[in-house]
Amino acid sequence: MNESHASKDLIKNDRALPGDVEKRILSGVLSASSDACWCIEFGIPVDLTAPDHEVVRQVFANDPFWRFANPAMAQLYLLDAGQTFTDRPVREIFPRNRQNEEFVLNLLANGFEVDAAPALDRRYDGVEIHVENDVRGHVEGGRLLRMFGIVRDVGKHRRREIELQRRLDAALALLSAVEAPLVALSADQRVQVVNLAAADAFRRSMDDCLGQPAADLLMPGEAGAASGRRARLLAAVVAGGPEASLTDDAGFEWSVVPRAGGGAILGPGRSAGGGAP
Repeated sequence: MNESHASKDLIKNDRALPGDVEKRILSGVLSASSDACWCIEFGIPVDLTAPDHEVVRQVFANDPFWRFANPAMAQLYLLDAGQTFTDRPVREIFPRNRQNEEFVLNLLANGFEVDAAPALDRRYDGVEIHVENDVRGHVEGGRLLRMFGIVRDVGKHRRREIELQRRLDAALALLSAVEAPLVALSADQRVQVVNLAAADAFRRSMDDCLGQPAADLLMPGEAGAASGRRARLLAAVVAGGPEASLTDDAGFEWSVVPRAGGGAILGPGRSAGGGAP
């Protein structure tokens, strides 16, 4: 990609503009944007024909500097009032670390045209933030002259994902500790969650159970299990029908309870005694 193409894509009109006017318009648009826009240029172009590890080294070592950064960049990275972003070293917010090395390798593998590429930056208050970048590169003769893009803070989403994962892990740990077999089925009758007691009942590992059709676990010996009586009963409950009891091929009685939104929960039936066979 080159700069002239990018400019022409942004301003499409039959009426030609002088180059300096076009640049002022583009600069005004970027400066007014609430999206954090940036351009890093290299004092020494990065040799993209070198081995990957050497390309990574050069990206951080070849005198990278800010060619452009709009006011939204200063807001995102909490630059002190009165300071100019382009006067600051790139390394202050884009340090060389494992995740940023992977960021560069991702750019390299995709020809420096990447959307939502993750990176780990550092704000001017010293706090590391998880961000995503839409990045494009200006490459000539196998050398990276500059790269530019838009950056978004995704830390809030990441914290939410971590919290949800923590809750899920806690729920799964609790489920695994329950001695009674329990299984959660999706709307298409596949196993979404299974505890150790249920996996033991099916004589499989927990990982082997996940994603399997329930009929294959409950009634593997039934010819035409997918269309048999028990399968029809299971399908009716999964589709929102009333709670039902189902005895599997091992003679264990399961209580099948519909889930809100589709699917079902399987637990021991009244005569099963609360334990796996």
